[in-house]
Amino acid sequence: MKRNSHPCPPWLWPNVLGLDAPVVAVAWQWLFARVFGADLPAVFHLILGLSVWCVYLADRLYDSIRAPSIGSQTDRLGFTQRHFAGLVCVALTAAVANLFLIIRYVPRSLILTGLITAALLGVYYLIRLKGNARLASAAPREILCGMIFGLGCVIAPHAFLAKGGWDYSFAAILLGLVCSANCILISVWEKEEDIACNSHSIASSPSRLIPHLAHALTGLIILAATMAFIGPWQIHLAVCLSALSLRMMLHFENRLSKRTLRVLADAVLLSPLLFAFL
Repeated sequence: MKRNSHPCPPWLWPNVLGLDAPVVAVAWQWLFARVFGADLPAVFHLILGLSVWCVYLADRLYDSIRAPSIGSQTDRLGFTQRHFAGLVCVALTAAVANLFLIIRYVPRSLILTGLITAALLGVYYLIRLKGNARLASAAPREILCGMIFGLGCVIAPHAFLAKGGWDYSFAAILLGLVCSANCILISVWEKEEDIACNSHSIASSPSRLIPHLAHALTGLIILAATMAFIGPWQIHLAVCLSALSLRMMLHFENRLSKRTLRVLADAVLLSPLLFAFL
């Protein structure tokens, strides 16, 4: 029996529905706003969540078109193929609702920043459409995706700050790095599926980064832990905990199923929730 014919367990539903990434994004946006004292209206959390959800649904719908109808697939890709029409309707509805919220509540200055982020997202999709092994190695979409994700989490709180200094920018960069590490690890754990779907990733292409990924994560852990004594400790410690969790997952990857690794990869990025009462 093919893997995708098995019903998804309840703990896998947030992943196959694409809800994990929006929750992670809102959690980090909330932490940045709280730590830096930005008076961010609650509607911006809804706008960010819908934006991330639409992007992720579009990404999965695109993958489901390119992927074979049978064979090696991830759970979320199999789910997307089985419910393609319904997910298209959901994505369009969410996009229309989000556009209304953006026009109604987002100031012009922030819309300009959002358009810059959208342009970077366009570059990401251009790499995907044009993608080949050489381009995937020279300009890894996983790193670009992680940095764009991090940028999307911090632009709204920054717009409501009286002044954003180097500490805000550095914390945002660290967030982008741990998100990039998340994307890279997922590509490693889904390498076989990407190859089967003719989707080039950093893991399926010649890359000098993959063999040194464990060391890179260790370096990020040390850097974030050190910065916790200098800058906004809650954010740096949250990055440190997420990076440490990813490093432990990489160490014990042979003892965990791919399903578990995929879900945990996003779950460990929910470290901001640990600071809800601190």
